[in-house]
Amino acid sequence: MEWQMTYDDSELKKLVQQILDECKKAGIYNPLKWLKEKKLGIFSWLDGCFPRGILPTDIDGLSEINGYFLILENKPADVLRNGTVPKGQAYAYAKLIKLGCFTIFWIGHDDAGEPSCILAWCPGGKEWEKDPCDKSYVKLMCCEWAEWADRQPRFINQGLDSD
Repeated sequence: MEWQMTYDDSELKKLVQQILDECKKAGIYNPLKWLKEKKLGIFSWLDGCFPRGILPTDIDGLSEINGYFLILENKPADVLRNGTVPKGQAYAYAKLIKLGCFTIFWIGHDDAGEPSCILAWCPGGKEWEKDPCDKSYVKLMCCEWAEWADRQPRFINQGLDSD
């Protein structure tokens, strides 16, 4: 069964322009390429390179201050609320937390793409969450992390700090 909607030309032009505008706001400058990557998996072409069917994960956002890293990972809110984050990704991020210089903000978004909950994994195994929340709360938490990281002495880890 093929999914199909009908629009007149003026409605279709408005809809296409709205989609392109939203893509641009999200930093997606080639929507067709982006959709193909999401549909097929960004790294599906590496299938068979790694054992046990492992494929690389993507990182939605990454900031570094003084050798400390904040990873921002966007997921549908239900994925966070139901605890159904992809196991391989959660495992890899849990390993990063143990290095002592990574913090992960799992940001749950609603159907409109707006933040609606947040789960944080912090060095030392600390976790916190806020549900519900909004964009301003997530921004505040990112600002607080940045201020904290900026006050820390430079994180030095053998082999990681070579600049």
